Amino acid sequence: MNFQDYEAIDFACDASFQRYCREEHEADMAFWAQWARQHPEKTAALTGARQLVALLSARQGGRTEQLKQLQDGLTQYERLQQALEEALPVPAEEAPASGTRRLYGRYAAVVAGAILLATGGYFLSRQQHTTPVVTEMAAATIISAGDEPRKSVVLPDGSSLVLRKNSRVELAEGFNRENRELTLTGEAFFDVAQDARKPFMVHTSAFDIKVLGTVFNVSAYTGHPTMEAALFRGKVEITCTQGPARKIVLQPNQKLTVAAPESNKTAVAPVLKVVPLDADPVNHKAREIAWVRNRLEIENEPLADIAVKLEKWYGIRISFADDAVKQYRYSGTFESETVLKALDALQLSYPFNFKMVNDTIIISK
Repeated sequence: MNFQDYEAIDFACDASFQRYCREEHEADMAFWAQWARQHPEKTAALTGARQLVALLSARQGGRTEQLKQLQDGLTQYERLQQALEEALPVPAEEAPASGTRRLYGRYAAVVAGAILLATGGYFLSRQQHTTPVVTEMAAATIISAGDEPRKSVVLPDGSSLVLRKNSRVELAEGFNRENRELTLTGEAFFDVAQDARKPFMVHTSAFDIKVLGTVFNVSAYTGHPTMEAALFRGKVEITCTQGPARKIVLQPNQKLTVAAPESNKTAVAPVLKVVPLDADPVNHKAREIAWVRNRLEIENEPLADIAVKLEKWYGIRISFADDAVKQYRYSGTFESETVLKALDALQLSYPFNFKMVNDTIIISK
């Protein structure tokens, strides 16, 4: 059996792994202890699986029935998410490929969310708790990361982005009311909210990107010889500044590289190419977002302490409207998630509300 393809939920549902966690069988204990040493890359998944087994072992009723409920709940959650996505007014050609729809957040949602999934009956009410109330941005239209390694931003339309150090975006006048256009200088990772009526536009000095709802990364530093756009989910249409007649459509796991205008002044046509994403040979993750993919691990910590980590990690302020919620405890592993998806995953364990007010996230019961 190929356990390397297992995630936390798969390990937790394995009878041999359950016996190992409960220290009930010496052969199973020896096998899994050795397997864990031989596969350090699965440490996070094994840790999450042990938490699930411990949780289910503490509940009343048979473990087999509990695990069946957990698996049924996860299946129902997947179907609900798919139904919600299909209900959005997005043209068929803009729909994300099914193989990449859950590129981000699945493990975090399983580990942090399985606590409530195991109890059942939570899915239909979940959507009432997870959508943050996003207010209009302040009068200033320029958002800068400054010296922070990463700065997380929630835009008025519900889209979120992570700005890299020394990067900035400038929102167009009337953003979210009349348009969804911004100009990027530097690098940013985008998770765009769906709105077929107002396409999301990202302008750089080398190209313009048009999307409806998708996940992508843009690197457009002033003074760099090349600029690039890397697509992870959905579909984008790119128009190069030096060749506006040609439109390039990227598919998931592709990126476009373009010679920066200042380095290509004498060229008749822009120097550009479409290539696959550059995967790391060790962890098989895209190198294009290595800067935003650092893992944040939380192990049974109160939300007050987690908020401090999230502030440092995402470069965004977090405050509490209720002291009681500070004591809620969570576990989880976050890798490529935006701050909204991280909070969304945490909500699955002990529900709370949060809203965005200017540049601060406010958490309440």
